[in-house]
Amino acid sequence: MGVKMKETIERLKRCLGDTSLKIAIIPHISADGDAAGACSALWQVCDRLGVQARLLTCDYFPDYLKWLPRVPDAISFQNRPRECKEWLREARLLCMLDHNTFAREGDLEFFTRNFRGEVLMIDHHPDPEEVTYRFSDTRVSSTCELLYTLITRIWGKQMIDAGIANALYAGISTDTGGLSHNSSRPRTYRVVADLLALGLEKEYVHDQLYQRNSLSRLRLEGHCLLNKMTIEEPYPLAIIPVALQELEAFNFKDGDLEGVVNLPLTIEKVLVSVQITERKERVKLSFRSKGEIPVNLWAKRFFGGGGHRNAAGGQLTVPLEECVRRVRESAAWFFSEHVDARHLHF
Repeated sequence: MGVKMKETIERLKRCLGDTSLKIAIIPHISADGDAAGACSALWQVCDRLGVQARLLTCDYFPDYLKWLPRVPDAISFQNRPRECKEWLREARLLCMLDHNTFAREGDLEFFTRNFRGEVLMIDHHPDPEEVTYRFSDTRVSSTCELLYTLITRIWGKQMIDAGIANALYAGISTDTGGLSHNSSRPRTYRVVADLLALGLEKEYVHDQLYQRNSLSRLRLEGHCLLNKMTIEEPYPLAIIPVALQELEAFNFKDGDLEGVVNLPLTIEKVLVSVQITERKERVKLSFRSKGEIPVNLWAKRFFGGGGHRNAAGGQLTVPLEECVRRVRESAAWFFSEHVDARHLHF
């Protein structure tokens, strides 16, 4: 650990040691398991320290993550905007978890960019913005793995109990597809081993994350694969467009399509999968890829997004059909620029 990092950690430790401190914890828009797990773990740490914290969201956490401690206590800007703004005025530390820019905070962005206190960023995405305390490392599996390192360096392993361990493991597991991708560093498995020794209830976490499907969710997944997925020949590209009307027909809840975008990658010759989901105010895009194919560059250039090399997202405020058309038209640029020509034909 470099001298500058040690100094930053010491400054942060002194800051968090002040029990009069008020903290605002914020995940990115459409929070996933890593964002929710990190928020849950950090708020539990604050509870143990006797520091006042609030979890603020620009939208809502999906139901499948509400088993995480403190996540059900989140304050959404959508139905409690005054409380969000009041807490941001009172707080002295803003914690940005699992995102690298204020732009990923949706309707909260205006208020967080104008935050008057100090800002802590814990994240593993490229090109992070400058903030007061920045812990950013694109090599780690997840923000939760990075948060584990930060917690143990400041307070030691004794700070982590079963609830915190469960939350941290939830983020590691979901962001790596159950340790199937972005998880080839030995350090990741040492962290998981430590969490097990510190009380991680691994079977319980897996049950909550992966064994709680509703019948309507399974039927929606089947509909997407059977009726919606197309292979965009000549490219090794799968596209899954899903209309808002279809979501409503299957009683959709946030999180019901989690992981569906990964399924086409199980087809031997498919190298890239794009899920395009129409919501009330925007169309969301999820990109996934195999190997060295940088779908984050595709998401960033054409769809106002970004992310990791193999997992990225974007969004547009255009009709679903227009969004699908832009994906198909930009595919020629992406595959010619970033995919070996030997793999261009399905």
